[in-house]
Amino acid sequence: LVPADEDAMTLPEMLDSLTNSIWSELGEKAGGKFTNRKPMVSSLRRNLQREHMQRLVDLSMGSGYGAAYMPISNLATSHLRRLSKQMVRVLSKADGKLDDYTQAHLEECQMRIEKALDAEYIYNASDIGGGGSTIIFFGEEPQQSR
Repeated sequence: LVPADEDAMTLPEMLDSLTNSIWSELGEKAGGKFTNRKPMVSSLRRNLQREHMQRLVDLSMGSGYGAAYMPISNLATSHLRRLSKQMVRVLSKADGKLDDYTQAHLEECQMRIEKALDAEYIYNASDIGGGGSTIIFFGEEPQQSR
């Protein structure tokens, strides 16, 4: 516990700080034309960004942990939405100035984020019915399970 008169870093502040640092290239103005030899986002940074994105996706899929997990799940989802918008903005303004590595990296990350955000809404689709399974025993006619 942190005493009331002392400052403590909140969860939103920590996530903001991490996300802004890890994805700093999305906030920078693209100065000059990048090449495959001098990419906008280095291979080391691309690996870091992919790992961070995957962790945010994992955190956003907070089902099964109860109400106490919802704040981090909601914050992670918010960060994923923000990152997706930033990626779309950078890609739309690139106008041929991005190197192939960064272009492919941002396109892939943006697509994965969108799929993860969509998956959140259909995660428990089996609970809404319509997905019965068929049980077949050798030598018997197929039966529909209930």
